Amino acid sequence: MRKSKEGQATLAFVLLVSGIIIEIAIAGSAVTYFLSTSGFGEKLSTRALAAAHAGVRDVQLKISRNKEFGANNYPLAVGSDSANVTTVWSTDVANDNYTYTVTSIGTASTRQRKLVAIMVVNQTTGFLQLQSLIEQPLQ
Repeated sequence: MRKSKEGQATLAFVLLVSGIIIEIAIAGSAVTYFLSTSGFGEKLSTRALAAAHAGVRDVQLKISRNKEFGANNYPLAVGSDSANVTTVWSTDVANDNYTYTVTSIGTASTRQRKLVAIMVVNQTTGFLQLQSLIEQPLQ
């Protein structure tokens, strides 16, 4: 009896081609994943910056209602994100002004952005002026 050996080469060829196809599929899915997460990270970073801006604007509203708002530290919920707002103030007697330094750290999931604003309020008229708004790196 003679055994047929015709199918042995076909099996090796099918396994080789299948392996190559699987490697291409895995590489494609990995590239797709990394491209989508880089865009998602940018979106989270933008949301964190928006939350930090909301913290600064919240302090502006509170100071416009009460020009002697004072030093404060509080969290602020901004949708699903948040901001941690710290306010420090000082009095400039010579110019009849209050100077507020506002630090707002916005957080969106794993991303954080920090804004520092300096505001000046006239003690007599209550006129509020935003002198500077700077983004600083987190430490």
